[in-house]
Amino acid sequence: MLRTLNVLLALLLLICSGVKAFAEDDFPKDFFATRIHTPPKIDGILDEEIWQHVLCPATGFVQRSPLPGKVPSAPTEVVVLYDNSSVYIGVTLYDVSADSIMREFTSRDNTGFSDLFGVYFDTYDDDINAFEFIVTAAGVQFDRRWTAMGADRSWNAGWLSAVSVDETNWYVEMEIPLSALRFPKTPIQKWGINFRRTIRRKNEDNYWNKIDPQVNGFVNQFGRLSGISNIKSPIRLSVSPYLSTYIDQYSGDSENPSSLSKRINGGMDLRYGINDAYTLDMILVPDFGQVVSDNKVLNLSPFEVRFNENRQFFKEGTELFEKGGYFYSRRVGGQPLLYGEVEDQLGENEEILSNPTESSLVNATKVSGRTTKGLGLGVFNGLTKEMHALIKDTETGETRKILTDPLTNYNVVAVDQSLKNNSYVSFVNTNVMRQGNHYDANLTGTAFRLANRGNKYAVSGRGAVSQKYGLDEGGRNEYGHSYSLSLSKTSGNLRANLTNYVESDTFDPNDLGYMRANNEWRTSANVGYNIYEPFWKLLNLYTDLDLNYARLYKPFVFTDFNVQTRVNGTFNNFMYFSFNYRLAPHTRYDYFEPRVEDRFIELPSYNQMGLYLRSDNRNRFVVGSSFSYTDYDYDDQQSLYVSLSPSLRINNKLAFSTFVSLSNSQSNIGYAEHEDDLITFGKRDINTINNIFNTKYTFNNRMGLTFRMRHYWSAAEYEEFYTLGEEGELLESDYEGNHDRNYNAFNIDMVYSYTFAPASEVSIVWKNNIASDDDFVREGYMNNVESLKNLPQSNSISVRVLYFIDYSMLMKKLNADKRIG
Repeated sequence: MLRTLNVLLALLLLICSGVKAFAEDDFPKDFFATRIHTPPKIDGILDEEIWQHVLCPATGFVQRSPLPGKVPSAPTEVVVLYDNSSVYIGVTLYDVSADSIMREFTSRDNTGFSDLFGVYFDTYDDDINAFEFIVTAAGVQFDRRWTAMGADRSWNAGWLSAVSVDETNWYVEMEIPLSALRFPKTPIQKWGINFRRTIRRKNEDNYWNKIDPQVNGFVNQFGRLSGISNIKSPIRLSVSPYLSTYIDQYSGDSENPSSLSKRINGGMDLRYGINDAYTLDMILVPDFGQVVSDNKVLNLSPFEVRFNENRQFFKEGTELFEKGGYFYSRRVGGQPLLYGEVEDQLGENEEILSNPTESSLVNATKVSGRTTKGLGLGVFNGLTKEMHALIKDTETGETRKILTDPLTNYNVVAVDQSLKNNSYVSFVNTNVMRQGNHYDANLTGTAFRLANRGNKYAVSGRGAVSQKYGLDEGGRNEYGHSYSLSLSKTSGNLRANLTNYVESDTFDPNDLGYMRANNEWRTSANVGYNIYEPFWKLLNLYTDLDLNYARLYKPFVFTDFNVQTRVNGTFNNFMYFSFNYRLAPHTRYDYFEPRVEDRFIELPSYNQMGLYLRSDNRNRFVVGSSFSYTDYDYDDQQSLYVSLSPSLRINNKLAFSTFVSLSNSQSNIGYAEHEDDLITFGKRDINTINNIFNTKYTFNNRMGLTFRMRHYWSAAEYEEFYTLGEEGELLESDYEGNHDRNYNAFNIDMVYSYTFAPASEVSIVWKNNIASDDDFVREGYMNNVESLKNLPQSNSISVRVLYFIDYSMLMKKLNADKRIG
């Protein structure tokens, strides 16, 4: 009997040693998960017997950087267990001493300067979609979803983790509920899997299954997990009720009285697993009052400014809708349709008392998921209510309302099929329906990527047709289209891409999407050569050359040609650099800046050079700086941009960072005014200073305080004016109007947050907002800072409590309590 046990043990050791040797192979590794009946206590201490019974943990990690393919500086051992409700991960991360393990406390989803361990599950084994769960050595959780669009860090799940550290090593325990995953309804599961370990003091990223930087893609380079069988997708039901209270104060000015208001909001987020593939997400009575302030800027261009989406519901799980770029979630609850037409409807002696800049969202719903055959389906629906501007007659005191946004329904349907070789094909339809006689809009689009078996070459593209119905009283409709096609070499040292992109002059996706401008025809070619392994004094080097050629779609006339080259890399001391040079050797023709159809302005050729440097990010003090200079072949026109971004990490809890940028455009030529057939342009100097200061104090891995302050000042001062000629030339003008602009925006966002249970949080937020837009230039930056104290300001203090309740985890806890009782 003893001899038999010795033989079996020897065979197991031989298998394990074979797995370790397999680390140098390019083939996917295999790992086995062990079923258990008694779950471990998640405390970061691997002292239960179930962790010891696994004789062959996952080892043999391989460096991704800075030395691709090399053996890591410290070994790692991973064990995977599972039962009918969860997957459990136990990890031993060997090191040299506790002092060598970096442990910065940060907020959730921010790894900071910390060592970390992560696990990735490709539960449908489609090489495209995956779930990522990371815990840092300070115990901070970080999770993401991987799709064909890349990593979505806004995705959050409720899961458990704990970390412990001894004299030399650190240890991780994780419990990932099956309710946090989606997997096929089959008796035997076949998942892709990978593990990651980052040793921060060495800037070293290691993976269990080799991630080769020469190979295109990430999820397609995972290993394989077997051993999981006879599990069922649990009842995936979670609710997150919230209660919030606000105190809003406006200081007032000579035209608008001060005000103080209080309000209490309540609502709920609901998530329900319809089946093993599809999930329903609903937000009832939404509250977005605590989202971070937008970085507003002075916009002198003819194009709309695009702001980031900061609302969690719209950030998470929208990857199916965003393929092709036809869904811009800020449209839902964005600026009312008729917001800018209120002033034109004012009568004599009337003034605007209020004109809301955002529509009010009633509710929003998402259904999304993917079947065992890789078919993804997503449906989104949102409803906003009527919005009105309030108008007052200054003589009689009477008030009236003007409709600025009708009751509006927003709908998106997306279908996506995952294919072999990291390929896919998808379709999307967006629809906007408005109550009354306001126009409706619809768009149907597709996007695809087809790669060869080795994923070295790919053809990709997208196309769409937009429709608008009932644009005027006669019921006029408008149709437009766009498409693009790309041929690419995506892997290896040498990479290349050729793309053609077309937008018709009537293509308009902007009712539920975002497009800067239509009526464009562009062709671009790119070739690059990358070196991924150390040479000379560099750890890596990336280079590429771009050629861009553009015309209008209608009329088919030339508009622009430029050449750009970029070189970036990392030195052996981990200093990062990036250099770029762009040349436009030919006169260009801008058909958008005049704001009048078929009119254009000639723009000069130019040379542009830029440089960015960042010091070793392992240091407590890190500084980044950038410089860009553009010289135009016209008069004394030039522009300069400089930025500085230092950060200081005092200790594992306290850190500061700031960003300062200065830009100066001399003799900039831009649009001023249009009246009848006369288009006036002006020569102007534009000076902009952007200041952002951040600090954070994190008490522990569940409680933290952040402070963000931003002041943005931009001034445009006109020197002289011109009349735009029919051939795009600038003619003398006696125009004497004033178009000077002096724009100040000041914001403070201060947030205290406490995570008292998984995905449950108390947050206290103070927001301060000051803004002014004047028609005279206030000279000097400090004078503009000083002027802020005399401007009206808005202050908001809010408290929000959100509690996450997961049905399966609740039932598991109740059953465990019964067994103990």
